[in-house]
Amino acid sequence: MAACSLQAAASQPVLDPAALNELRTAPETRIIDIRPPEQYQAGHVPGALSAPYGSWRGPANSPGQLPPLTRLAEQLRQLGLDQGSHAIVVSSGADITDFGAAARVYWTLKYLGLENLSVLNGGMHAWQDAGLPQEQAAASVAASQYEPVLNTAILATQDDVQAQIGNPEARLVDARPKNFFLGQVKAPTASTPGTIHGAVNLEHSVWFEPGTTRIVGAEQAREIARQHFPEVADDTIAFCNTGHWAATDWFALSELAGLPNVRMYPESLADWTNADAPLPMDNEPGRGSQIGNKIKSLFN
Repeated sequence: MAACSLQAAASQPVLDPAALNELRTAPETRIIDIRPPEQYQAGHVPGALSAPYGSWRGPANSPGQLPPLTRLAEQLRQLGLDQGSHAIVVSSGADITDFGAAARVYWTLKYLGLENLSVLNGGMHAWQDAGLPQEQAAASVAASQYEPVLNTAILATQDDVQAQIGNPEARLVDARPKNFFLGQVKAPTASTPGTIHGAVNLEHSVWFEPGTTRIVGAEQAREIARQHFPEVADDTIAFCNTGHWAATDWFALSELAGLPNVRMYPESLADWTNADAPLPMDNEPGRGSQIGNKIKSLFN
């Protein structure tokens, strides 16, 4: 691949296996494998560094919460990342939910100030299907001295979300499957079913090529965005249960469709529904319905 083609590939938020294979030996490339350690040890892209998804997440009661900045900064340094790096995130590609892990790490790296970022489309499954080389030995890299410069433009806090409720120029986007949005089921981290008041539902699943784990390209993402949101909002905030599915909506709307001012609420409903004082909700079942649903779940 010519140097100009390599530069073009490096600037893309999504790479196919062939493009990653061309880029993997470039000195600025840092391949970040976020699968569990045992999967990494069984075989990974040559040169990939192990940084399991859990190391980018928060505590069990609120997994979407960002870990302490000091911990994240040290992880970036140990991965040899700095502003000159091209970080390429590799997940398993097992299903479309798995893409949310790669998108969430991509979002975190961008929040920490890195700019040249990509995701391997289809993850390791796509790499393996392409018959490309793997290795089992753990890779290593010299640590960097990187100090994060936070990109707060892509982060929404609980206060930010509250401030946008009722604002006709803002859009709150619930990335969860419809049954979560309608309050028919809830995640264990949420204290109540339902969605944030005024939110619209855009399921994370709409962004994938049918029957595959590959996210669509930029042109198709723009078309999907136009279908669902014909008018551009001044502020778009994606959320879900714990900032995982929401990362896919954020990635598709911001990085692929190119909508302006797209943010993510990383703690999502694990935070919103457990606030000290109740916050506005829609599709919240009555107490009787909640008890009935809980009893039904015990027998399903």
